[in-house]
Amino acid sequence: IFFSELFFRRKMTTVFTNDPKVRANLPALDKIGAENDEDFYLMPTTERGIAFMERMGGEKGAKKAAKDGRVQVNVRIRPFTRADQGSTTQAVFNDGDFTVKCESPGKEPHIASYDHCFYGEQYEVYDCIGKPMLRAAFEGYNVTLFAYGQTGSGKTHSIMGYGTGEEEGILPRYCKNILGYSQLRLENEPALTVRLSMTFVELYNEQIRDLLEKKKSGQKMLTELQLRQDAKKGIFIENVSIHTVMNWQRIEQLLALGNSQRTVAATNMNATSSRSHSIIIMRLLQKYEPAQPGRKDLESVIHIVDLAGSERQSKTGAEGQQLAEANNINSSLVTLGRVLASFGEGQRPPLRDSKLTRLLSDSFGGNSRTWMLACLSPAAPNVPETISTLNYASSAKKIVNKASVNGSGGGAADSGKVKQLQMELAERMERIAELEEEVEALRAKVENRAANPPDTSSFGAVGATVRRSSVAGGSVSPATQQMTGGLRFIGRAKLSLKNCVLGLTEYNTLPLVVQDPEHDGAALIINTWQVTGNDKDPEEFSDLPTAIKALTGKRIDFCVHVISAEGIPEKFTNKVFCRYVFQKKEGKPLKTEEISGSTEPKWDYKKRFAWSEFTPDLGEYLAKDNVLTFEVIGFP
Repeated sequence: IFFSELFFRRKMTTVFTNDPKVRANLPALDKIGAENDEDFYLMPTTERGIAFMERMGGEKGAKKAAKDGRVQVNVRIRPFTRADQGSTTQAVFNDGDFTVKCESPGKEPHIASYDHCFYGEQYEVYDCIGKPMLRAAFEGYNVTLFAYGQTGSGKTHSIMGYGTGEEEGILPRYCKNILGYSQLRLENEPALTVRLSMTFVELYNEQIRDLLEKKKSGQKMLTELQLRQDAKKGIFIENVSIHTVMNWQRIEQLLALGNSQRTVAATNMNATSSRSHSIIIMRLLQKYEPAQPGRKDLESVIHIVDLAGSERQSKTGAEGQQLAEANNINSSLVTLGRVLASFGEGQRPPLRDSKLTRLLSDSFGGNSRTWMLACLSPAAPNVPETISTLNYASSAKKIVNKASVNGSGGGAADSGKVKQLQMELAERMERIAELEEEVEALRAKVENRAANPPDTSSFGAVGATVRRSSVAGGSVSPATQQMTGGLRFIGRAKLSLKNCVLGLTEYNTLPLVVQDPEHDGAALIINTWQVTGNDKDPEEFSDLPTAIKALTGKRIDFCVHVISAEGIPEKFTNKVFCRYVFQKKEGKPLKTEEISGSTEPKWDYKKRFAWSEFTPDLGEYLAKDNVLTFEVIGFP
């Protein structure tokens, strides 16, 4: 079997092909494995994998379960390691192949069942997760695997592994088997061409970076990339590199380069703690040339996600930059948790609240078959984090995706994709309608103020210009001027304080809603957290009712930190400030200082709020999505 770099068609594309005209001048490459049986690549061979297949009702039953669309959730309990900080007391156990039990002194055990509960070798994990993923990709479905868990719980070991042989993780095994199965397919189908490409990125402090970027001389940091969306491509990373691959050696080189550029640091729990989420994106195209009766051209996108671990500062000892990184990691994981929980609560998932969930939006309720691997520490001191991870996993079990076969050449195979796009369009239209309602409410509020306009003396010449326009009988009313931002930039956002009730720190990048499409793209950076009367972390809760019950009657303090904004149009940077309203406490706007000459003004404005006695009504109010309403205003 031969691999080749086919001729240029706009972009160079690597293919696996049986075309004798292409093969004639190419060297042979070693076949990966000696197996020539399809079942070797697609069917389980371990006792656990075979038992699971039988539990599902054989191959047909497993296929039916996959088509039902539920996210497949698996947990893995690692052995004791340095991350357990000397503890040898085991509190987390696998109770059979599918159930995990977590024990806490004085409490009922936390028991939950999943698709698999692993406590074994790397190959067993691949056999039960990787093989179904491989089958789905070659059937034309999009595929996602994401690993979740606290720092040091074994996520990177499960995904990447170490070295070769028995310690290889899911990803290298998966890549080798894509190549091996492609070879087998090509032997049996002479008209088939298989193309494979690879992208490797990290999400660090809400910045997307290409881990396969070749740095220029003197370049210290990887270039930040932007997440874009259009009707044709959907959500995509602008200017990211796409690398065609023809053999395992090339994939291995790319993985080594990407891992060497990924942001890591040593903490008390992990000598090589990942400080970013890493995402590998592979595109698999199967094309018949010429077209074959009964065969369809298929295309699938494969996402393999190694999430950074959730952290407690008291355990990791993170300080300075590492502490800021941890806050960003925890914030994006909180958003992911809200997305997972929203499915169980029957609410619309807040997929746009972070770049991570937006990039993986198809993986949660969209056009993808998705697997989750929740990684656990067995140690007693880590039980709170373990229970939190299990709660995330239980929420993920409630997600049902709408996966469909992706055709690459139109026709019937694309019908599922069209339906998916139609559903997404309907959701977006609904969101537009909600925004229009908000705009109308704001418009009415402004017009109600028109009879008694606020003091605009601080607006200087600009405010005077607005008044002169009105007096002169211009066609634009003061209310309309304020809504359109004709003489100034106005961007609005809203925020919940549910995270403070749950005891979580949340770092938010809030898109600013503007009236003028030319000003779109600006954002406000906000950090919110609960403040305790000592240096200890606040108590964390997995759900709102539990938090409200525990906090009722107690004092609660929290801080709102207006950090900065980004993307302010340059022509409106003569004076930029942020103001916000917290009706429950202040009732009047709170305002930052005014910054001049910057499209990314930095305010560092903190405000602490306190209640001497927490009540259930207060908890329900703080959990609403519009507790804080922000305005960023810029003048020319």
